[in-house]
Amino acid sequence: MSNIEQIRQSVLFCYNVFMIDSAIHAKDFFLGNYDDCDKLNYNPDKPRLKDILWDNLDWIQHLYDTGKLRDTVLDNVQNTLLCKTEYLGYDMFECPSCGNFNIIYHHCHSRLCTSCGTKYQKQLAVKAESMCLDVRHRHIVFTIPEQYRFFFRKNRNALDLLFVAARNTIVKITNENIFKSEKRKRGKTGRVRNAKDNYYLYRNFKDSNRFGMIATLHTFGRSLQWNPHIHCLVPELIYTPSTDSCRRFNYFNFTSLRKTWQYEITRLLSQFYKAEFDRCKNKAYRSYDKGFYVYAKSDRSSEDSDTTHTENIKGCVNYMMRYASRPAMAESRITSFDKATHEVVWYYDDHKTEERITVKESGRELLKKIFIHVPEKHFRMIRYYGFYNNKCQDLLNHIHELLGKERKKDYSKEARDRLKKRKLNKLKYRTAIRDTYNRDVLLCSCGCIMNYIDTYNPLEGITNDRYYRQTCIDEMRKMRLSRVHIRGRTPAHFRPSAA
Repeated sequence: MSNIEQIRQSVLFCYNVFMIDSAIHAKDFFLGNYDDCDKLNYNPDKPRLKDILWDNLDWIQHLYDTGKLRDTVLDNVQNTLLCKTEYLGYDMFECPSCGNFNIIYHHCHSRLCTSCGTKYQKQLAVKAESMCLDVRHRHIVFTIPEQYRFFFRKNRNALDLLFVAARNTIVKITNENIFKSEKRKRGKTGRVRNAKDNYYLYRNFKDSNRFGMIATLHTFGRSLQWNPHIHCLVPELIYTPSTDSCRRFNYFNFTSLRKTWQYEITRLLSQFYKAEFDRCKNKAYRSYDKGFYVYAKSDRSSEDSDTTHTENIKGCVNYMMRYASRPAMAESRITSFDKATHEVVWYYDDHKTEERITVKESGRELLKKIFIHVPEKHFRMIRYYGFYNNKCQDLLNHIHELLGKERKKDYSKEARDRLKKRKLNKLKYRTAIRDTYNRDVLLCSCGCIMNYIDTYNPLEGITNDRYYRQTCIDEMRKMRLSRVHIRGRTPAHFRPSAA
C-alpha cells in the first residue's frame, strides 16, 4: 500500500471515529495534540443554522418529496451539512522532513453556508472595489410596492427585470437629452426607433454618455419578509465618447428618478405577464402618483446618516455584497435554539423605529422564511453595467488613466491588479487562519513547511451527486458522536492523560 493510500485510510478511520472537520486536523489525533481545539475559542453551545437544519432534516426531505421544495434549496442544504467534511474531499500535505501529514477539507460554496458565504462576499467586495473609480459614488436603492412582490415570487425569472429596469432608469437619467429627443420622435405611438432597444434602452446609441453601475439584488427585509429590491452603486461621473472627457455630477432629479423607475419596471412586467398584470398596473399608478420610492440621498445632507459611506467605497461595497452569497439572516441574530421544543429565538431591528424586536417561533417556520430567499442555481445576484461591465474593460482603464492624469496618481491596470492581488491573498485559507488564530496549518511540529501531495475528490465521476450527498448525510446521522460536540472540545476519554 502506497504512502498516499495509507494516509487516506487513516483519515477515513479518524473521521468515522471522531467526526473531525477543518477545525481539528488529522495530525492532532496522531500526535496527541489537542490544544488547538481549545485555542479556537469555539462555543459549542451557541446555536447555529446547521443545528436547525439537522433538527428538521426529515421535514426538509418530506417537503422535497412532495414537490414543495425547490431543487436548489435541497442542494444547498445538503452541501451546507457536508461542508468541511471528508465526504466533499480534502487536500493532503506531507512534511518532507519527518513524514507527518495534514489534511484540509474542501468547502461547500453553498448559499446557506455562513462560512463559505462570508469568504465569497469578501472576495466579491475586493474585486468590486478594485474596479471602482476614485470618485464619489451614489448608493441608490430601487424599491417596488407590495402588490408587485407577488409577481416576482410567482416566476423567479422575473427577478431579472429588476436589474434591467434599474439599468434603464440610470441610462435615462444620464442621457436625459437623448431621452427627450427620442420621446419627441416617437410621437403618439410610443414606439422606440430601434426595436432592439425595448429591453435594454439605448444600448446601440454610440453617441450616448457612458455610465457605470454595480447592482445587487436583495430579496428580503430585516424581518425576512419577501421584499425584492435593487441596491446600486453609481459613480457621480459620466464619460462622453465624442469629446473623450469625463464630467462630474452630483444632482439627481428625484421626481424624474422615481417616475422613470416606476415606468420601466411596470413596462417590463407588462411585457412579461401580458394581460394578467394590467389590473395590478392600473392600481399601482393610481396609488403611487409620484412614482415608486427610490432612496438616493447624498451624504452631503446632514439629515441623512445612512449614506455616509458613499465617500468610503469599501464600506458601501461591503454593505451591498453582504448578502450576495450568504443566508438571508446572520447566525449572530439567533440567540437560542431549544432542541427539545424545537423553538428558535432570534431578533431584528425594525427599519422605521430601530427598535429591537425578538421573535420566538419553531425552527420550521424560520427555515421557511430563509428558504424563500435562496436563489436559483447560476442566478447572478451581482451584475455590472456601463463601463463597469467586463466587456468594457478597455474603456474603464481609459477612464482610470484620465483620472490619473487629472490627480497625478497611478491608476493604471497594473497598479490596481497588484493591490487587488494583495488583498485577495489575505483571504486565502492558510493566510486567514494564520491571521485569525496565529496558527499556520502547513507548519509541521518539526518546523518544516508541508508539501502538497494529493487531492481526494469523491465527487469526481459521480453523475447523481444529489443521491450521493443524501447517502453521506444518512451515514453522518448514524455515527455515535455528534459533530457539534467534537468540534469545540474533545471528550475527556479521548484526551491524553496528564502523565
